[in-house]
Amino acid sequence: MKQWFAYLAMGLALLAAPAYAQDASAEKPLTEREKRAAAAKAREAAELRVEEDMVTMTSLVEALSKNLGQIHYLRTLCFGPNDQKWRDYATNMMDIESDGDDERKRQLVRAFNAGYYKEQERHDACSNQVSVDVAALAENGRHIASMLGDPYREQ
Repeated sequence: MKQWFAYLAMGLALLAAPAYAQDASAEKPLTEREKRAAAAKAREAAELRVEEDMVTMTSLVEALSKNLGQIHYLRTLCFGPNDQKWRDYATNMMDIESDGDDERKRQLVRAFNAGYYKEQERHDACSNQVSVDVAALAENGRHIASMLGDPYREQ
């Protein structure tokens, strides 16, 4: 299910980012090539921002929790406060990963909330840039999940 949203978000980013780039230049319309270049640049900037943030995490599970907090905020921003899809996923993940350890669960909740509030500072309305950020966060979430599933990763 998470992959479905990620692919949807990626498609939205590919469709929305060129329109966003077009709006930035009212004087002369951008060519298709310029639109694609602007969209790629926006995606790359979002992915780099997410990657830079990853180095502050103490564990992959904490990084995933923060990622879920970020994407939860952006989803509720665009789909309304009643959409709790990513909070529900995060709650289930935290229950499994904390395994009854209250301190571990608090750490994961703090990471989730930090991600939520970080995106709240960045965005106050649903926009094309939100689509780009959702795509970058979805890709990051897939990457973290694949690392967590790697039986040979360092513990």
